Order: sequence, then structure tokens, then C-alpha cells
Amino acid sequence: MSKMFNLAIDNGELTENPVRKAGTLREDNHTIRYLTIEEEKRLFESIDKVAPYLRPIVTMALQTGMRRGEIFNLKWANIKNGYIELLETKSGKMRTIPISSTLDNVLKNIPRKSIYVFINPKTNKPYIDVKKSWKNVLDKAKISNFRFHDLRHTVATRMVEKGIDLLVVRDILGHSLISTTMRYAHPVTERKQAAIDILNNY
Repeated sequence: MSKMFNLAIDNGELTENPVRKAGTLREDNHTIRYLTIEEEKRLFESIDKVAPYLRPIVTMALQTGMRRGEIFNLKWANIKNGYIELLETKSGKMRTIPISSTLDNVLKNIPRKSIYVFINPKTNKPYIDVKKSWKNVLDKAKISNFRFHDLRHTVATRMVEKGIDLLVVRDILGHSLISTTMRYAHPVTERKQAAIDILNNY
């Protein structure tokens, strides 16, 4: 855009570049935070002691990669034939996520007291936020610098580390851009060696 406005100035159409001070866009290179297996164990131990109601919610997050809002607004009607159908998503596109046996067992033990899967017993309405409980759980588990949204990062990282195709990961997570999914594709020495071995075998 800046180049375009500069050309307009050169042609006498403008006298000033309105985006001159906007700076340049930089690639997002922030470190992706995700749970280690040991941290996950401590997290669930802490949940059971501090806020048991979070266990099915966190399990849902770790078994699907769903966003917090998608979990809180999930309705029983969206769960059918072994899949979760998400109609209201950030990208505006419907997506389906297979239900794992672990998650299936969790869902079977949740009483159906509302059209929503997860409801706050104090309000009988869907949860809006769990910040306070989440902070208390993390403090007791001695897990630092970790947001609820990082559960989603954990799912993406685990799938990519196990060699799941990026297009499949993108579809499960509902990323609108494949470049977003590619943030989790960290080349590791073993995988680079395996790639070279393939060439060698030719």
C-alpha cells in the first residue's frame, strides 16, 4: 500500500503517504507454548483438587483443539454419529471433528440438564469465562506462562509432531490460512534425516 501511495504522490495525485508511519509487517515468530506430558499430568491432578468441573472442559480442549468459545457454546445437538459439528466458528465455516474414545467416555458421564454440554451450575447457563479457576489450577500445578488457548497450541503441536498432514490439522483446528497451521511444523533433526534418507533410497 505504501508503494501505491508513493506512486500517487509522484504523479501529483497526493501530497502525503497516509500509511508512511505504519511500519512494516513482521512475521509472527513468538514462541508457541504447549503442555508437556508431565505438565498435563500435574494439570489434571490440580484440576481434580481445585476445580473438578474443569476436567471435562479441558479434556474436550485437548481431544479436539476447539477454541474456548466453541467449547462453552457447544450444544448436545452438535454431537452426533461420533462427530462434533461446529456451525458457528471463527472462520464462519462449518467443520466436523471426530470424537475420540477418551472424549466419548467423558461426554457419556455429563448429565444432560441443558441444550448446552457445559453449563455453570450456579446459573444453569453456558460458562462465559473460567479465568479465576484456571489461574488457581495453574498455580497449584506450578505451570507458568500458560493460557487456556495454549491447550489448542498443544493439540496442534502434538498432531504435527506425530506426522499428521498439515491440511488435516488445519481442517480439525479450523484455521482459515494454512500459514497459521504451518507455525507448528518445526523441523527436527530426526525428521530432516528421514527426509534425506528418502532421497538416498532413490
